[in-house]
Amino acid sequence: MFDGWLSELGDVAVDGMSRRELCDAAAGSGRLRAALDGFDARLAAALAGLDDDGPGPSSMFRGATKCSQREADRRARRAERLVELPTAAAALAAGEITAEHADTLIRAADNTSAEAVEASKLVRDARCRPADLHERDARDWTRRTQTRVSLEAQQRRRVAARRCVIFDNESDMTVLHAEFDPVTGAKVRSLLDTAVNAMFTTDGGREHADQIRTVQQRRADALAELIAGTDHRDDAGNHDHDGLNGRGDDAASTKRRGRSGPVRTQLLVIAHADGTAEIPGTGPIPAGELARLACNSDLYGLVFSTDGRPLWHGTRVRIADDNQWRMLIARDKGCVICDARPARCEAHHLIFARPPHNGPTDIDNLVLLCAHHHHLVHDRGQTLRRRADGTWHLHPRDPPGSGPPRQSEDRDIRAGKPEDLDVGARLRTNEAERCAVPSADGC
Repeated sequence: MFDGWLSELGDVAVDGMSRRELCDAAAGSGRLRAALDGFDARLAAALAGLDDDGPGPSSMFRGATKCSQREADRRARRAERLVELPTAAAALAAGEITAEHADTLIRAADNTSAEAVEASKLVRDARCRPADLHERDARDWTRRTQTRVSLEAQQRRRVAARRCVIFDNESDMTVLHAEFDPVTGAKVRSLLDTAVNAMFTTDGGREHADQIRTVQQRRADALAELIAGTDHRDDAGNHDHDGLNGRGDDAASTKRRGRSGPVRTQLLVIAHADGTAEIPGTGPIPAGELARLACNSDLYGLVFSTDGRPLWHGTRVRIADDNQWRMLIARDKGCVICDARPARCEAHHLIFARPPHNGPTDIDNLVLLCAHHHHLVHDRGQTLRRRADGTWHLHPRDPPGSGPPRQSEDRDIRAGKPEDLDVGARLRTNEAERCAVPSADGC
C-alpha cells in the first residue's frame, strides 16, 4: 500500500504546473501529511492497547521511522492526548487540520480540560485558520476559560520546572540552555530584546547591521554583556569597545530610525476588566503574578469600546508614539499576518505615510507587521488586505498585463480613504463568518 503511494507521488510531474496548480498540489500534500499524522495517532493507540509488555509508541516511532527521540516522544504524546479529543482526532485523520493545530488543541486541553476544548469552537476554527494564528486564538480562549485556581497551579508547576544547563559541544563551544516560567521568560526576553535592538542600531540599522554580525551573533553578544559585562568581539576576535555600553545615544538613534525603542521591548502586561491578565505573545498569568509585577510597574489605562474600537491616540507625526505602541501591542498582540512577537514588529501605515498618500500616524491607520511582511508590502509591492472575518493576508502583486483587478470581497487598503479605516471594526471576529472565508495565503 505505502509503496504504491510513494510510487504515485514520484510519478507526479510538477514541472510546468501553473502557480494555481502548484498551490492546489501543496494543499493536497498538506492534507495527506495531516492524515498520515492522524494515522500515526491511530497506530500508537492500537499499540498502547496491546497486552504484550512490549515497547511503547515512542520506541516504535523512533525505531520504525528513524526520527529523533524528541520527535518520537511528541508523536506518542499527541496520540495519547488525542484519545480525549475525538473531534480533533477525527479532523486530523481526515486531513482537515494539521499536527500543529492538534498540538495547540492539546495544550489548550492541558491548561483547561478536554471537555472544554471539545465543547468550544477551537476545532472548527482550526479547519480554516493558519496554525500560528490559531495558536494565538487558543491562547486567548485559554485565558478566558482558565479558572484562577488552575492558572495559579499551572504557574507553580512551571516555576518548579525551571532549569539551566551549561555544557561544551563537540566544537568546544559553550552551550547555555535555560527554561523559565512564562513570566520570568518574558522578563528575560524583554531585557535581551532591548539589548539586541540597541546593538542593531549601533551596527548601522537595516542597511548595514547584517554586514557586521548576524541576528544570532547580536543575541549572543547581548547575552554575554548582560550576564558577564563583557564587550563583544568581531569575527577576527578583536574587542569592540564601541558596543552597547560604549555609547549613550542609543535611544536617540532609535528615535531617528523611526522606532520607539524600549516601548517595543518592555514587559507589557494587560490586565482586563474581568480580573484576568496576560502578557501579549506569552499568555495568561495568575493574579498573584500581576500583583507582584504591579509593585514595580508603570500603570496605564487603555480603554476599548464594547465593539472593540480602541481609545484614540492620534498624532500627525510619522513615528508612532509610546501610547500608540502600547495600544498596538494590546490590540494586535504581534504581527497581523504571522505569530511574530511585538518586539519583532513595526508599525505599518495602512495609508502610506509618504507622499503622495500622506497617511496619518493615527491608531486606526496603524497595524503591527513583522519586518519580513513589512518588507513584502513596501519593497515587493504586495497588498495588505482584510477578509470579511477581520483577519488579514498579503496578496502578491499582479503581474503586468494580467488584466483587471480580481473581484473579491477583500478590500485593498494600501491606499484607502481615512473614513474606511475603522480598525476596531476590522479586527472584530465574526464567529459566524470565519469558516466561510477561504484561506489562501500566498496563493
